[in-house]
Amino acid sequence: MRLGSPRRRTAFTLIELLVVIAIIAVLIALLLPAVQAAREAARRAQCVNNLKQIGLALHNYESSGGSFPWTQGTTSARYPTINNGAMPWDSPAGNGDEWANFGAFALMLPHMEQTPLYNAINFGFGMETFSGQSGSGYDRVQSTVIVTVINSFICPSDGGGIGRCNYRASNGTNFDWWSREGGAGFLTRPQRGGQGIGTIASATDGTSNTIAFVERCRGDGSTAKYSPGDVYPGAIPTGFPNYILSTAADYAYLISTAIPACISFAKANPGATWDYGGFYWAAGEYTNTVTNFVLTPNSKVPDCSPWGGVGTGYGFFSARSRHSGGVNVTMGDGSVRFIKDSISYQVWYGLGTRSGNEVLASDSY
Repeated sequence: MRLGSPRRRTAFTLIELLVVIAIIAVLIALLLPAVQAAREAARRAQCVNNLKQIGLALHNYESSGGSFPWTQGTTSARYPTINNGAMPWDSPAGNGDEWANFGAFALMLPHMEQTPLYNAINFGFGMETFSGQSGSGYDRVQSTVIVTVINSFICPSDGGGIGRCNYRASNGTNFDWWSREGGAGFLTRPQRGGQGIGTIASATDGTSNTIAFVERCRGDGSTAKYSPGDVYPGAIPTGFPNYILSTAADYAYLISTAIPACISFAKANPGATWDYGGFYWAAGEYTNTVTNFVLTPNSKVPDCSPWGGVGTGYGFFSARSRHSGGVNVTMGDGSVRFIKDSISYQVWYGLGTRSGNEVLASDSY
């Protein structure tokens, strides 16, 4: 005798499954940008902290020595020749190589809890970086030091770089590595008969109105495409009247001649880039730890240099980052600010020079 029909097993229909999957996909699509934004916020906060540490080390250095470190020194003779303190163009001529000097970060190591590394540097010799950015060109007596990775010098947002340094000391609006007073940045390259070392007193625009360090993307080591840390060498002419971009004549030459030449070269030679930017945190020259204020932050114009081969001595070495909308910078007073990509050239130049007597509104950047 049948007491009733057996209960039928229920299950999701195909349409119901598809609806559930679609809902999950929509939720993921909504949540993923928020997760990515949270991760980038954390990376950006770490980058800000790195620049604050650099700013603190800068002022600890000044407190102990009475001046700021150089952007590029002159202890650059190659092993086994000891440097005589002069460059080849000095009178009498020296035996230094201008591309093989130590920079500000090497000098500030003791103030960044890196005293053992500092003590391991042999400042009697330089570091050969001109022909060896890809990894084999350092001086043998420095090899135990300069290939060390220091996390405080790397922005975690720049995950694609192969270099060891994301931060650059400002050389102001000077087009080359000389530190002429008319375009001098917060730090300088002292030289005999020329520019002296940077001090608080020399920053007449005020330490809170002058940038000391900026971000710059590291090179990616690949010529397959242009990346923000790369440079096109041999791409622009050298006809700047003063080599100081904050002067009217040089700015006019930049807009009318240098930038068009750079863009044209890049279009015709997309793979002809120098791809090892920031490779050595110890080296004091443009391709590693020095920047200038020629182009505004994250400019659509690529970085170019008149110097063939590696583009180390002069050119565009711009502030660039992987952060959306701008770059982090350390001001001369040690504070860190976020500078928008939309900043004008003239305001950017004003922030880059220490004694230009510009009046800058706080809402202009």
